[in-house]
Amino acid sequence: MKTPSLDILPVCRIRSGIVCLGLLCGFALIGCRLFYLQVLQADVGAHQAQQQHEKTVVVQPDRGVIVDSQGHPLALNVEVASLYVRPPSLNDPQRVARSLAPILQMPVKELSDLFTRNQPYVWVKRNIPEPVVKKLEALNISGLGLTKEPHRFYPKGELVSHLVGFAGIDSQGLEGLELQYESYLRGEKNLVKYQRDALGRKLASPPSHDSLPLSTGYHLTLTIDEVVQFIAEVELAQALKQSGAKSGSIVIMDPATGAILAWALHPTFDPNHLGQFSTQDWRNRVVTDPYEPGSTLKIVVAAAALEERVMSPDTLIYGGDGKMSVAGTIVHDPANTSWMTFSEALAQSSNVGAIKIAMELGQDRVFRYLKAFGFGEKTEIDLPGESSGILREPNKWSGRSLSSIAMGQEIAVTPIQLVTAMSVVANGGWLMTPYVVSSILDSHGQAVLTRDPQPKRRPISLETSGTLTRILEMAVEVGTGKRARLAGYRAAGKTGTAQKIDPKTGSYSSSQVIASFVGFAPVERPRLAMLVVIDEPTIGNWGGEIAAPVFRKVAERVLPHLGVLPGGSAVIRTAAANSPISSPQPIVQ
Repeated sequence: MKTPSLDILPVCRIRSGIVCLGLLCGFALIGCRLFYLQVLQADVGAHQAQQQHEKTVVVQPDRGVIVDSQGHPLALNVEVASLYVRPPSLNDPQRVARSLAPILQMPVKELSDLFTRNQPYVWVKRNIPEPVVKKLEALNISGLGLTKEPHRFYPKGELVSHLVGFAGIDSQGLEGLELQYESYLRGEKNLVKYQRDALGRKLASPPSHDSLPLSTGYHLTLTIDEVVQFIAEVELAQALKQSGAKSGSIVIMDPATGAILAWALHPTFDPNHLGQFSTQDWRNRVVTDPYEPGSTLKIVVAAAALEERVMSPDTLIYGGDGKMSVAGTIVHDPANTSWMTFSEALAQSSNVGAIKIAMELGQDRVFRYLKAFGFGEKTEIDLPGESSGILREPNKWSGRSLSSIAMGQEIAVTPIQLVTAMSVVANGGWLMTPYVVSSILDSHGQAVLTRDPQPKRRPISLETSGTLTRILEMAVEVGTGKRARLAGYRAAGKTGTAQKIDPKTGSYSSSQVIASFVGFAPVERPRLAMLVVIDEPTIGNWGGEIAAPVFRKVAERVLPHLGVLPGGSAVIRTAAANSPISSPQPIVQ
């Protein structure tokens, strides 16, 4: 065997040293890297590892509930099943479409189009009834999946539906309070973390404690009283049936605060079954649709005359035997009255009397008081879609406008404007801002917002309010509003019968009218102001004949519920109302 020469040994030693040195340097670098990663960058590494095994998703909170003033639920959430498909995982989409079509009651082509989309995930149908869910589960088709999701449910159905409104399939407010208070009801989004494996699949473990408890949307408490609402809706439906009317509404307000106690409209709708109703059915006409109010507007003209001291309750007005010529047009009264007092003119709803009162005021003062009572502007009620109505500036009035407006024509008001205006008389002269949400609570029951009464301004004095109240009580006792008399309570109010414009002729219709009554009770301390509107009755047409009895029926049922027992002081009877006036001294001719 040949031994290495002595000349080669030093070279081997050098090479071995170089290798050892290289290994030592490598280990040193590895050690430094480990020290850097595990000590200096420990937090970063832990965060990256956590990101690989943990995912954060955004979860929309449960929508807040809506309850009435007594805590009865009007809108809440329930879990429903929804069907989705993963098109890439579906075998034979055509066959599956044919199988599901009769179960889901959907066209085969529509299902086939969904099943062949180039998407990883597609909704097939939402809000599926439980019997259908069981049929789908029995099929056990690969590529189809069922999931639970929150769905808005309205336990009272049609009751107060126009006010509450409704939310869409994705729990987004679309109408009514659901839309108006969307940002509160929706709430803040939750960030939920879950664990996943190396392949990114969700592990069957509870969410991270960082995400619990989940927040929910804020809850609304309304001023609406479910019992009062029920009474109003029942009586309104009965009135429409008896009169053959097209539609109608009742609004009840606490005149002292502006709080809405009832908000009834017919035709109505069930927000749980929107597909069965038209968009017109859920139109909130109390705020969206202005109309000519007719004689109910005479309360504002009368209030202006009393406040400006143009006339007093006993001022005599010449009635012209029930007719008067205005700008070439003859205005008629139902009764051929020669002389009447200011009070009688309002109680008997005299058109001639109202025109002469307005003429004494002049158009500028009439316009100013109409604005002061809230006409021509929004009431600022907390509901979407409110109309300002129509009130033209005096410089746009014609020669007949003053007399027309005195009778409630050439002006359009919403029902909420009119009942708010009557509340001015009832509460001592204050124009209040109407509202329907009294408080907003978070998920812990803590108040986020509490609504206090908000007076806007004072159109008339306490003295004028009291004087006008006595005259309007006379209208109920011996005037056109006799059918609004309450058993055991004193009431005040005003009738109205407004002719509608015939779209075919462009002039006032002789058959299509809006009959109304607006009033309040009890007179001593009013707890409710109420407007009843009956649109296009076919059996009868006068406000005192059709709408006044509805006021009576509702008020006699609602007042005891509000804790106001019958048995107030005797109603007024005036000599002027019961006997002819002798030797009149004309003041207004």
